[in-house]
Amino acid sequence: MIGAVHACIGAAVGKLAGRRDRAFAAGVATHLLGDLTPHKDFTIKEEAPLLAAALGLIAWRCGVKSPEFWGAVGGFCPDIENGFYVLGVWPKKNLVFPTHVDGGKYHAPKTKSAWPQLFLALACLFFVFRGSGRPSARRKKP
Repeated sequence: MIGAVHACIGAAVGKLAGRRDRAFAAGVATHLLGDLTPHKDFTIKEEAPLLAAALGLIAWRCGVKSPEFWGAVGGFCPDIENGFYVLGVWPKKNLVFPTHVDGGKYHAPKTKSAWPQLFLALACLFFVFRGSGRPSARRKKP
């Protein structure tokens, strides 16, 4: 699954978790579920800017200390080892996340279209941003 989508799903469960520590753990758990769902993967050159944009948007709207942001971080965090592997920094034998080990044999089959992931990410962002925003923007001016 695209790292940005992992982050958006993590942000949504982070909002439900309500606390940063729970949000991070829930985000990691959603990564596992995302990897078990058939999806299209992109190259690291395509994924990195999409992930940066998603994290930046979540941080801007919710704040870096929010459960939403920390759920997003937990959501993409397991793919850091994949990124290091792709860059040649981390050997394949050292991958530890369950859907990454053994050549990804527990990873879901690939699909040709990324559209379902896009719709899922947008639905999660709608949920995360509905009724949210920076506290200073929500205050009424005297």
